[in-house]
Amino acid sequence: MTSVEITGTVLLVFAAVMLIAKVRRPGKTDQERKEARTTVAMLFAFWFGAIVLGKVVLWTS
Repeated sequence: MTSVEITGTVLLVFAAVMLIAKVRRPGKTDQERKEARTTVAMLFAFWFGAIVLGKVVLWTS
């Protein structure tokens, strides 16, 4: 992995952990928890897509 990919991965994991920690606090509704889970799943899906797109661009250039 390149340094850009590693940095992006670390930042993504940090953001996901912070989001999950924020939602786990008392007083949050089930809807807020569901939205947080969906957001984390979308973050990882976009991260994976960006990694694949980056590899394709590097391989074809």
